[in-house]
Amino acid sequence: MKKCVFLMFVAILAIGLLAPVCNAAAETKTIRFWSDQSEPWQQKVIAAMIQDFESSHPGVKVEVEYIAFKDRQAKMTAALAAQDVPEVAFLSSQYATSLPSQGALKSLDDLMKSLGGPDAFTGASLSLAMLDGHYYTLPYATLPVVMWYRKDRFQENGLKPPQTLDEFYNAAKVLSEKGKGTYYALGTPFGRGEYTDEGFSSLALWPLGGHVFNEKMKLDFNSPETAKALEFYKSLYPFTPTGSESWEYADTMKSFVSGSCAMTLYYGRMLKNLEEYSPDTLAKTGAFLPPKGKVQATVNPPQSIGVFQKSKYPDDGVEFVKFFLTTKHYVEFLWTTPGHAVPTLKSSFDQWRQNDLLKKYPEIMDVLLKACDAGIGFSPTKPPGNPEASPYWQAIRGANIIPDAVQRVTLKNEDPKAAADWAQKELEKLIEKVKM
Repeated sequence: MKKCVFLMFVAILAIGLLAPVCNAAAETKTIRFWSDQSEPWQQKVIAAMIQDFESSHPGVKVEVEYIAFKDRQAKMTAALAAQDVPEVAFLSSQYATSLPSQGALKSLDDLMKSLGGPDAFTGASLSLAMLDGHYYTLPYATLPVVMWYRKDRFQENGLKPPQTLDEFYNAAKVLSEKGKGTYYALGTPFGRGEYTDEGFSSLALWPLGGHVFNEKMKLDFNSPETAKALEFYKSLYPFTPTGSESWEYADTMKSFVSGSCAMTLYYGRMLKNLEEYSPDTLAKTGAFLPPKGKVQATVNPPQSIGVFQKSKYPDDGVEFVKFFLTTKHYVEFLWTTPGHAVPTLKSSFDQWRQNDLLKKYPEIMDVLLKACDAGIGFSPTKPPGNPEASPYWQAIRGANIIPDAVQRVTLKNEDPKAAADWAQKELEKLIEKVKM
C-alpha cells in the first residue's frame, strides 16, 4: 500500500514538473514572413532583425521564406486558394492593390496612427495603401526605375543623355552601329513577363499617351496611342541583345553589369550590383530618366508590407511590421540595395542618406530621387491619368496579356492595332472572370 502511494506521489510530481514545459511549448507561436527580397546581403539583415524581434518578443518565432520574383503570382494564388497564408509578406504594387479588395489583409489603421499618421510618410508612397478609408498595407520603400548608361560609350560617340523619344531612338541607333561586335545599344526586356510590361510602359506606352485604363477607370488599351506605343517599342528590339525576347528582371540587369549593353532600363538595385560585381563599370556609369513624350514618367512602385487577416497570428504579425519600421533594421534593410529602395518614412531620410555608396555617386542619386517626384514616378497599377489603382492588376500581371501583345507585334509581326484589339478583348474577358 505504501509503495502504491509513493508511486502515485512520484507520478503527480512528474506531471507537475512537466506542466510548465508543456505550457511553454504551447505558448510558442510561429509567424510566417514571405520576402521577395532575397539577395544574400538582404537575407543577412533580415536574419538579424528576426533574431532581435524574437529576443524582444518571448514566445514568438519568425519563419522566413524567400520567394523568387517569377514565383510570386503562383505562390500567392495557391496560398489564397488553400487559405494557407503567412502572417506577414512584402507586397509588390499589384498585390498591395488587389489583396485589400479581396478582404485578405488586416487593417493597419492603429499601426499607422502609432507611426504618426499619413504625414509621417512621403506623399507618393501612400498611393496604394488605402481602401475605403482604411490602411491595409504600409509602404516601406519606393523603387525608382531609370536608364543606366555608359558615359564612356556615349562620349566616344558624341552623344548626350537623350531627353525625347526621338533622341532616345537615335542614340540607340548610333550605339548599335558603333558598338557592333563589341556591345549592344540597349538592354530592355521583351520577354513574356511583368518586367516587359514595365519597360513597355516607361519607354513607350506612357510617353506616347497610351494607357490600360482611362481617366474614368474604363479599359481603353486598344487606343491609337497604344498601337503607336507597340510600334515604337518594337523599333527598339533590333538594338537589344539576342535573347531579350525571354528576358525578365535579372537578365535585364545583367545586360548592363556584364558590359554587354551601353544603356539599360532598370531599378536602383543596379548600383549595388555594379559595386559588387563590376566596380570598373560603375566608375563609368551615369543615369537619366526615361525619355519624355506627352508626359515624362517612369515606373516607381511603392513596396508595401501587409498582414493577412486569416493567418494564424495576425496580431503578432502587426507587431513584427511595427518592429521592422521602427528599429535600426529598417534603414539597414534599405541599405542592402542602396538607391534601389528609397525610404517612405520621412524620419528615416537623413540616416538613409549617410550610406557610403549613396554619398559617393550624388549625380546618380539626384536622378533616382527625381524619379520619386510626384508626377514622374508611378506605380504600374496607378499610372499617369488614373485617379485610382485598379484592383485587377494582380490578375492582369499574372495573365501576361500586355507582354503577349508586345511579343505578337515584335516577334510575330502582327499589326499593332490588331494586337491592341486582341489584348483589349482578353483584358475584358479576364476582368469579367475575376470581377470584384
